[in-house]
Amino acid sequence: MNLCFDFDGPIIDVSERYYRAYLGSLKGTNSNKNQILTKEVFWDLKRNRITDFEISLMSGLGTNDSKSSAEARKELSFRTDLLELDRLFDDILKTFEYLKSKKITFFIVTLRRQKQLLHAINQFKLSKYLDDDHLFCLNDNHKITNDIQEKQILLVSALNKLDLSAQDTWIIGDTETDIHAGRLAKYGKVIGISRGIRSKEQLEILKPDYLVNNLTEVISIFQGVSIE
Repeated sequence: MNLCFDFDGPIIDVSERYYRAYLGSLKGTNSNKNQILTKEVFWDLKRNRITDFEISLMSGLGTNDSKSSAEARKELSFRTDLLELDRLFDDILKTFEYLKSKKITFFIVTLRRQKQLLHAINQFKLSKYLDDDHLFCLNDNHKITNDIQEKQILLVSALNKLDLSAQDTWIIGDTETDIHAGRLAKYGKVIGISRGIRSKEQLEILKPDYLVNNLTEVISIFQGVSIE
């Protein structure tokens, strides 16, 4: 068995970065301080697929300011200084150590751009576990037109380059893009993890093969299937 990880959500906690981008997108608007959302409320809305535009409206902005705020947030969310706010989930190093000790092939497939991904790999010192051959992402100047299709292409490319069987590979993701793309790429199992950018309730709608809270649960499932 092999494991494919999406990056933001399964491995990286991006909640603080997204919240700071939200706050930054309100600057220069006529937002009411009393209506600015707390991080907890903002993140809950985001995880339940409330759009950036709707979140801006809830923050007291008018229609035009809400449109501008939503657009600004897309750019702010991947600004270098805000990327520094990302945090590695506590179970990542333990999980990677385990997979490495068992000689299980694992790799990253993400819609992050190459510069953004390599920045995080260095930031969190993950090159010990993942060399460049096990990192699959978009070119720095790439403009996404279809999230699911482009993720599927990356997933298939990863299998081909690593010479892995799709049926023997599981994908772990936190969004509808990961789950749909994993199925289209014919990965053996698709696992939804509920600590990322989609809530457990949203992931349940997508009916992944397994739905977990963390990677400890993934390893437990993985071990049981591998033993059988």
